[in-house]
Amino acid sequence: MNGKEIDRDDIKKASTYYLIGTFFNKGMSFLTVPIFTRLLSTYDYGIVNTYTSWSGIISVVFGFAIYMGIRAAFIDHEDVIDDFMSVCNTFTIISSLVISITILILIHIFAIDISIYLIILCLLEGLADAVLQNYIMYLMMRYKYKARTYLMVLPNLSAMMISVILILIFFHDNRFWARIIPGSIVKSLFAIVALIICYSKSHRLYDKQYLKYALNISVPLVFHGVALGVLSQSDRTMITWLADASQTGIYSLIYNFSMIATVVTNALEGVWIPWFITRLKIGKYGDIGHAMSRYSFLICTLICCIMLVGPEVVKVMASEKYWSGIKVIPPLVVSNYIIFLYTLFVNVEHYHKKTIFISVNTIIAAIINISLNYFFIPRYGYVAAAYTTLISYCVSLLLHISYSKKLEPKVGRIRDHALPILLTILSVMLFYMCLEEWYIRWMAGAGIFLLLIFSERDLVFQIVKKKKPDERR
Repeated sequence: MNGKEIDRDDIKKASTYYLIGTFFNKGMSFLTVPIFTRLLSTYDYGIVNTYTSWSGIISVVFGFAIYMGIRAAFIDHEDVIDDFMSVCNTFTIISSLVISITILILIHIFAIDISIYLIILCLLEGLADAVLQNYIMYLMMRYKYKARTYLMVLPNLSAMMISVILILIFFHDNRFWARIIPGSIVKSLFAIVALIICYSKSHRLYDKQYLKYALNISVPLVFHGVALGVLSQSDRTMITWLADASQTGIYSLIYNFSMIATVVTNALEGVWIPWFITRLKIGKYGDIGHAMSRYSFLICTLICCIMLVGPEVVKVMASEKYWSGIKVIPPLVVSNYIIFLYTLFVNVEHYHKKTIFISVNTIIAAIINISLNYFFIPRYGYVAAAYTTLISYCVSLLLHISYSKKLEPKVGRIRDHALPILLTILSVMLFYMCLEEWYIRWMAGAGIFLLLIFSERDLVFQIVKKKKPDERR
């Protein structure tokens, strides 16, 4: 980037930094679980996770996913990228303020019973996240991998440390404030620094051509981002609304635990997607099918191992008041496997630039999730939310499979995933049959892991001997 050739050492360094940043950023909710489940009540923990869900959705709306337009601008407008960046940030700030004022007016008109301070902090954090997302994309495309990684890690790490201090020293009641306030303030400070850097390079605040270019690319993805946020986050909001925040806290703990596999798949996507696109361009359908089958089996074994050892891990992570949530480990963990599967097919839709259909399919699944939650959460609480989440993701998977097969009939045969799906079902059955017999579950998990090692023994031998794996793998 920037007219400078990137050597192999730079690529290795960047890959290492990005891997660390991804694991830390995506895994933060899991890494902090043992700390905050002991410092916060189930009620406080539920409020924090509901707040986090909403701030994530709001940041997508505020930013209009314009960071995707910034990424594309490095292809068509790299010579004026600082002007482009300044215009995009100005739009993000103005749109965020307009939407924020509208939300506050509506809350006042309809007398919605929510703390106004909580709303203001959520809106502030949403704006900060949107600005930081723009700058993180800018740094990535500038190949500033160190600065990008620091910006991914430092805000969350700083907020977490401040939260612990506030909880231990100052907050004895309503401790959720001690977890929420630092995140909003710290991210806002980092966003202000990013804006100062941005505007020091360009003072252009508006350009119709730049803005039109960015929004044409980003706007179709806003609906997908919001629907995906609703699909993944609405459960906690609706549990708080239809049941109580204590149930949300228990549900959130298990949900965060189930995200372990997603942290791994997010990191692996950086390798998978470029390889997949390259093979699809040259029509290597056999290579794609072979790799997808092995990739699916790899994630499946990871999912099954996490599920089978889950009860004991949760007991180590959290106090006894959270243990009742152990029974919903299977549907939430399997949901993450379904998410992985449908992203394989969504990549086909992205390749053909069918972003509208991606959004439509995600919106349908989100509506189904909200509808099922509305009917079943009042009766069955957070347990219902776990299974409605699984059902909704299964619907999303079927929709994406159906459409992607129309685009690329030779990519992603269903039978390539038959064995992993069967193994997942058997693991779920074993989990419930042997819930009290931990040694049987752990032995089964060890057996599944050994099965993976045996099935990939040729690749393992190559790694041990430090030989380059065959390109097809």
